[in-house]
Amino acid sequence: MSLLDEIRGDLLNESASLTNTLRKAKVLASAIAVPEFREWVDSELGGYNGNHEVPNYRLFGATNLGHLSGMFQSEAKNVPLPTLNLPEPVKEFAENMTFREGVGELEALCSEGESYQIRWPPEYVMLAREHVKYTGGFVLFDAHQPVPNHVVCGILDQVKNKLLDFILSLQENNITSENLADQSVEPEVVRNLFNINIYGDRNIVAGGENVVQSANPVITGDIESLLVHLRALGIGDEELAELQEAVLSEPRASNGQVGPRVGEWIGRIASKAASGALNVGVEKALHVAMEALAAYYGH
Repeated sequence: MSLLDEIRGDLLNESASLTNTLRKAKVLASAIAVPEFREWVDSELGGYNGNHEVPNYRLFGATNLGHLSGMFQSEAKNVPLPTLNLPEPVKEFAENMTFREGVGELEALCSEGESYQIRWPPEYVMLAREHVKYTGGFVLFDAHQPVPNHVVCGILDQVKNKLLDFILSLQENNITSENLADQSVEPEVVRNLFNINIYGDRNIVAGGENVVQSANPVITGDIESLLVHLRALGIGDEELAELQEAVLSEPRASNGQVGPRVGEWIGRIASKAASGALNVGVEKALHVAMEALAAYYGH
């Protein structure tokens, strides 16, 4: 069996370790005069360092939940945190979730079958505290980003799919392991196939779209445009009906803050998104929903 066939077989075997498959791909990369392929395999195995650009399938919009402390030892947990008024670099951190871990670490997280949390750095909590105000004397003293398990597993599926597409494209173009070993194939041909299949336009992560966008603008004061916009982001009709009732009962928002009923709705959306109870992709669009509400209120 050739190395290409062996890698393809591993990728089609659900029980095969992706880490071991990538090690075989590293052997393949050593026979190909395309440094981009070797760099991609090394990064997926060892992780992406801070100076290395991370592929789109490892980037997600983030949900941020805060732990608030009030008077007389009162507390409020898992409160959605708005990001519009946060200073840089807190805003950048809060709105974007980047997975730099190697495939081995991601496989371990995926196999646990449980969601986990990315805790905010203490210094970001302190900076955000001055820009996120709550009624009732509550202040922010901790925050985290929930990470659903299916997001991590989806990254692994995407790596598998991209590597499989690349292997299949080589075979479809009658390029064999022997051709690659004796370098009888033009490097530019292999490079083009690699770029098309690894960094091409197919940036759909298993479990949802990598970038959530909507072509439907939100018009200030137009509830229908708000609902159409949020529906395009994957929020269901039941949740939208609850939002409409809340918004119409609180037609005005002051000082950039939504009313209590709308705030409660956002909290329910955050909780459902964190638990995976909503349509896939809503958790990645939650911060966009906050921006949509701000546009509706004219902030």
